Amino acid sequence: MTSAHKQAQEKISEKITTLEEARLQIGDLVNLQILADGSDERYSAKLIGLFHGHSVLVTTPMIDGKYELMRVGHTYILRVFSGRSAFAFTTHILKSLNTPYPYLHLAYPREVRSLVVRKGDRAKVKLICAITSYDEVQLQEAGTIINISIDGAMVGVKKLFGHKGEKVSIKFKVVANNVEAFLKLDAIIKSVNTHQFKDTDLPYQLGLQFVGISTEDSIPLLAFVYHQLMEQSL
Repeated sequence: MTSAHKQAQEKISEKITTLEEARLQIGDLVNLQILADGSDERYSAKLIGLFHGHSVLVTTPMIDGKYELMRVGHTYILRVFSGRSAFAFTTHILKSLNTPYPYLHLAYPREVRSLVVRKGDRAKVKLICAITSYDEVQLQEAGTIINISIDGAMVGVKKLFGHKGEKVSIKFKVVANNVEAFLKLDAIIKSVNTHQFKDTDLPYQLGLQFVGISTEDSIPLLAFVYHQLMEQSL
């Protein structure tokens, strides 16, 4: 287990439950990660049914408008968000059907790992970003987001930028459920760490608090942060 995984687990409440107690909703988006040596393949699908004790039904994943070939017997970790909780369990493909539409029967799990994501929980990431000041003379600095929550982010930069209390905008790209979104968010600089760390290309860190996030931006941001926390914890 990596240190990032350990830190995430320390921050997030995790427990073992059952699929019945999870109360997943038909239509929930699920993520399937194949369990195979040297592979990091991930697919997005939609929950379409539950047959208690027998199988979990999901749509066959599509990539670039084409259905993926999903082989019977292959094992996956299924992850899903429902409400404010995240769930994960190991499963395998029991059957792949094409009529009346492509869908999969997955093995029904005996137990499910669950966690509740708190508002301030931060996920460790590495996202290229651009920060722009709102001063009369607009300044822009490239940086890297090193952790992120639904409320803010810690950004590493090569040179000192801005001051505490200053309003800035930050632009970056996120990917959740194989969907890309380009976000431009307003933020307030809450902290400026001027200590220059050794052996790093990002000697300064800015603590940002997001403000005035639109619904259009909050949906992909929420999906991205939750999926990162889920993958680092479950």
